[in-house]
Amino acid sequence: MKIYWTYKSIPELKDLSRRERGRRWRSAYKSAFRHWQTWGSLVLGGVLAGVGAYVGGIVGAVISGGVGGFIYSQIVTLVVLKHYRHRLNVEAN
Repeated sequence: MKIYWTYKSIPELKDLSRRERGRRWRSAYKSAFRHWQTWGSLVLGGVLAGVGAYVGGIVGAVISGGVGGFIYSQIVTLVVLKHYRHRLNVEAN
């Protein structure tokens, strides 16, 4: 599985200016909330933060919330690439 650290690491966006990358990503990102995977990953992030808070207090919440946020970002990116790649492509816009 490829890990996407920044918008620039997404192949469809790598050759665009920073402003254009952001504009295209926002357009596709909003639509990602139509899919259960996005909502599931958001819930998973919250559950991880809650478990971390229960087990390790504030430090546990921060660490597990960070892990949950990372998982969320990767799943949202995969949803966007699967369903909304046409909004990211240079030729499509």
